[in-house]
Amino acid sequence: MKNPLPTWLCKLGIIMAASLGASQAVAQQTSRPPVKILVGFSPGGTLDVVTRALADQLSAPLNRAVVVENKPGAGGRIAINTLLAAPVDGSVAMLCPDFLESIYPFVFNKLDYDPQRDILPVSTVVEFAMALAVPASSSSKSFREYADWVQSNPEKAYFGHAASGGPTHFLGLQIAKVIGAPLQDVPFQGAAPVITNLMGGIVAAGTSTVGDFAQHHNAGKLRVLAVTSAQRSPLLPDVPTFSELGRKDLTAVGLLAICLAPGTAAPVVSEWSTSVRKAVATEQFASKIRTLGFVNMGSSPAEARARFKEMRDFWEPVVKESGFKAD
Repeated sequence: MKNPLPTWLCKLGIIMAASLGASQAVAQQTSRPPVKILVGFSPGGTLDVVTRALADQLSAPLNRAVVVENKPGAGGRIAINTLLAAPVDGSVAMLCPDFLESIYPFVFNKLDYDPQRDILPVSTVVEFAMALAVPASSSSKSFREYADWVQSNPEKAYFGHAASGGPTHFLGLQIAKVIGAPLQDVPFQGAAPVITNLMGGIVAAGTSTVGDFAQHHNAGKLRVLAVTSAQRSPLLPDVPTFSELGRKDLTAVGLLAICLAPGTAAPVVSEWSTSVRKAVATEQFASKIRTLGFVNMGSSPAEARARFKEMRDFWEPVVKESGFKAD
């Protein structure tokens, strides 16, 4: 009878087998070239954070490395042009905010892309709500009190927002319509200066995303009066929705989706859609975007297209009525 193999040799064989299996798995993933997700805004911003959180969870279902590339400028339009110049093989995707289709066609006289033809959403990624806030020192403790104050003090009724022609700009204009009194908008370069000027009492109100305002509201540095989501935000459980206040015409959300270039083959679109939905559904992704006040939400391509149309139908009359043009 032969002597059994030494224990250390058996363990070495197990380790080598495991290593071989791992190497084969890595080789399988790296044998496919990496894919790229374009972000039309600067690194470190909210959209960039969402994209990188998604990319972390997307490599496994796509079985490919996923790289995030920032193409800031022109409110995301530079990134769209980059996407349209890319191969239609699924190697390049883009995180698309709904306002590229729901607002931009009505604020720009000329776009370098056709929103209906050139944006091919394969899956939604997140949904987010916006909010109206006032300084902590404001006498307005509720939306009703704020509306009364605006009507009594129209010359002081300024509101800050992150960018002209963006959703928080038009939310403020829609609030003015609901109140029945004009609001003067003050555009800033991003949410940070909006918050700074609110906390300093420089502007009487401000509009931004729930995630931008939440920590400052909870710290007592400003006061959020209402949110635009259908349900209350977990980050602001004490703040009512506009719908609760009888203002369903102020129930508006923002949407981010992964898009591919038009003409991409159906099997590639399907692979991306399935993979994005799997990535979005992970707790790792959900927990990261939850702190931003965002809700993870995957979808089919048809559902994503329908949601984009829903956003367009909401904002088109608001933007047109405002008469605002960005160029």
